[in-house]
Amino acid sequence: MAGTRIGVFASIAIGLLLAVGAGTAGARSTGTTVLRFHDADSTFTGVGFDANDPNAVPTVGNSIVITLRLENLATQFGKPSGTIVGRVLISCSVLSSDPTSQTLDGICNGIAHVPNGFFTFEGNGGFSNAQVNHWAITGGVGPYQNARGQIKVVNFKNGSSNATVMLSS
Repeated sequence: MAGTRIGVFASIAIGLLLAVGAGTAGARSTGTTVLRFHDADSTFTGVGFDANDPNAVPTVGNSIVITLRLENLATQFGKPSGTIVGRVLISCSVLSSDPTSQTLDGICNGIAHVPNGFFTFEGNGGFSNAQVNHWAITGGVGPYQNARGQIKVVNFKNGSSNATVMLSS
């Protein structure tokens, strides 16, 4: 269960990274912009349960907080591939918990900070053990105020993930 939670949280973090890149791209152009990120470093913290206990199953009302660093998978924001370009913060609330099947569901909200601003996203990717998760880009401030689109996060067995942000403005 803990390994699954870590993978889920990593996918959320990747999603945030993609969301941040998409917002920045949308500020520069019209149409659809695609950005790609790697989850360079992520952590998750359980609120109301011990996230370090592999047998702990969060209950309704518990939360998970995920933080991650965004790494370019291509040259973006005037910086080469492999460069850390921002950070993502995600907050997930448990709305449904079934200890018997060890399944969780809920909603996650995130913010991605990039060199020229930030944008927001949401979804339930933090509670899914799927190989691919999708997040909705919901807006931002300043150059990202009209940001819309989606983030596709591909999760790997080693706990890392890559995100592709598709931003429409």
